[in-house]
Amino acid sequence: MASEVGILEHIQSVRGGLKPTLQVVADAVLARPAEMRSMSIRELATTCGVSEASISRFVRGIGLPNYRAFQLRMVEEGASGAAPRGQAPDEGLIYENIGRTDTASTILTKVAHRNADVARACLSTLDPAALEQAARLVGQASTLYFFAAGLSALAAENALLRFARIGKPAIFHRDRNNQILLAGSLRPGSLAIGISDSGRTNQTVTALYAAKAAGVPTVAITAYADSPLSRQADVTLITPAGYQPSGDEPLYYESMVSKFGQLIAIDVLYSLVAVHDYDASAAAVRRGNQFIQASRTARRQNGTE
Repeated sequence: MASEVGILEHIQSVRGGLKPTLQVVADAVLARPAEMRSMSIRELATTCGVSEASISRFVRGIGLPNYRAFQLRMVEEGASGAAPRGQAPDEGLIYENIGRTDTASTILTKVAHRNADVARACLSTLDPAALEQAARLVGQASTLYFFAAGLSALAAENALLRFARIGKPAIFHRDRNNQILLAGSLRPGSLAIGISDSGRTNQTVTALYAAKAAGVPTVAITAYADSPLSRQADVTLITPAGYQPSGDEPLYYESMVSKFGQLIAIDVLYSLVAVHDYDASAAAVRRGNQFIQASRTARRQNGTE
């Protein structure tokens, strides 16, 4: 396991490849990271309803030599899902791990560090082979159709601008009914791309299912390899998960941090598609640049900038 990647992000990224028994352990660690720091191997086994041998296999499966090394990593990283010391769990629901006692300085530090953590975690979660597969599907498609809801729509809208720069037509409608209607009527040559952090957003899953039923290739961008959205995809790009609530703590907000991972995935995919057809992509960017420059010049002359 790469030391620069957070242990929770790493566990999340490899969870889908673990055996079912070990996935139970992964889910427990991701859901209650603060508790895991002080649990003995016997206590964790009892909590998960598995044997101590299964815990040891889980630890080795995430690239650590033994349970002690696992505990040390959890303690060193402070378990990103834990509430700050002295802060009750229900006081950390403003945004990520930000609570009642935070100041401008601590909030700036926490948000900046969490975004940096997500960027580093992408090195672990985004599989180069899957990126290559997705890029080939994009290159072969005549039109890209994006399906997303909530804050994930930001990644879809970013994708429209990115792919437009290299002359790749892309379509995204925010309206839920329009998305499903379009998905069910896609024609050969199209590519459907669904974006959802949880991979369980009903309208996005339904849209990708409809696209797959229409016979077009599908790509999912999600944080969970075994999610319903991923099961409708020919290729899945795994992004780092957002904040993980501890215990029974509900998730009352959408994590902007997880959306940062989606934006990174889109930028990497766009760049890879452009590199696959470098000369044509560079020519398209140059053609667009002259019009962008002319538009900015006109705005300055009109005093609107």
